[in-house]
Amino acid sequence: MSCDALGRCLAESAYRFFDANGFMVELAVAALLFTWWLRRRRHAPARFALAAVLLLCLSVAWWLAVPENTWTLIVQYAAYFAALTVAIRWCYDVRWSQALFYMTAAGTMQHFAFRGARIVAAVPHMVAGVPEASIAYIYPAALVPMYVVGYLAFARPLRGKRVENLGYGMILPLLAGMSLCVSVFTNVFNSEASGIGDVTYTIFALFDLVNCIFLLALLREIVDRSRAEENSTVLQRLLEQQKTQLESSKETIDLINVKTHDLKKQIAMLGDRVDPDEIEELGELVDIYDSSVRTGNEALDVVLKQKSLVCERRRIQFDRMVDGRALAFMRPADIYALFGNAIDNALEALADVAEPDRYLHLDVRETRGMLAIRVENPYRGSLEFEDGLPHTTKGDERYHGFGTRSIRMIVERYGGYLSIDASDGVFLLTALIPLRDDASRG
Repeated sequence: MSCDALGRCLAESAYRFFDANGFMVELAVAALLFTWWLRRRRHAPARFALAAVLLLCLSVAWWLAVPENTWTLIVQYAAYFAALTVAIRWCYDVRWSQALFYMTAAGTMQHFAFRGARIVAAVPHMVAGVPEASIAYIYPAALVPMYVVGYLAFARPLRGKRVENLGYGMILPLLAGMSLCVSVFTNVFNSEASGIGDVTYTIFALFDLVNCIFLLALLREIVDRSRAEENSTVLQRLLEQQKTQLESSKETIDLINVKTHDLKKQIAMLGDRVDPDEIEELGELVDIYDSSVRTGNEALDVVLKQKSLVCERRRIQFDRMVDGRALAFMRPADIYALFGNAIDNALEALADVAEPDRYLHLDVRETRGMLAIRVENPYRGSLEFEDGLPHTTKGDERYHGFGTRSIRMIVERYGGYLSIDASDGVFLLTALIPLRDDASRG
């Protein structure tokens, strides 16, 4: 056999092999696009290698042993989807429901790439009259940009978002079944609808592609909605805890005020019996706790009393210009949570700032029918923003980063707008809330 003949034979064998097993390869690639960032199980390289070998063996065995018809196609795709679900569960630290979600996403992504690549590959034949056989060679090259588009539009936005409590009853299994049906129906159509004409086939192909886009968008929306509901639940619990903390803090501060008032009287009664320097030092210490904060709003007074003591202890200059009466339309628990979180975030940032440069400025005033809140403090390092809010610097977004989110939720609850700027080493939080009359308070 000549070299040319041998080369043609090898090329034909490779083409037949990938034509028969390409679906499994494409499905595995699509699964990796949605899962590569997930936490892997122990001995991950060995697990991945074993999973790849078993999936390929399943594909080859099916190709060699099972004749192709409508019913075997249905069973084949169901078996491949089930095998991929098991493989994802085997390789990644996920639950079965999560593995089902990623399988559904991968199956839909594979079909999206397949359909888009087929359309691209058919264009030269329909437009320029290129032989139809060329589609088989253009198709693999067209797959790459389709996967890139699919990854950027649908897979990458899910990176870092935990697919945990999807809920929604039977929606996820139904979507998995829908993805399976789309793949099965399309391949049955391809095998049965010979000679239907280029125009009819193109219309069907575009319809099929749009269905995949809608299904991928729906899967992304499910994750976003689930995450939003989970965050909302956590924020509501946080606000309830802060409401309880407000009541406890108010009682504690009232008790401290009473005790310090009595202590000042007792120090004054000591007279000349104690060294004057010691009396002066004791008086200064008592004054720290007896420094009354009167803004015109009791809830804000409690917050500022607490934070003033923290600033005093940490040698932070705490400047404030506050008209608490402008907050009369807000619920005390919301005031406590909004200002408590804002100041706590500032204090956390100031921990990394050198002592001479530590300052915290709070400005609360009424201006042009709006309540204007401004919190300013220096910070060190750099911040990354997403959706207008800075990423938490504590590492795990599941348990941190709710401070600024709760602030925005409270501001938006009252119809306001929150803006955060972190340029030139200064963190500036600004909230504008329309003032409300007595009839609409609460």
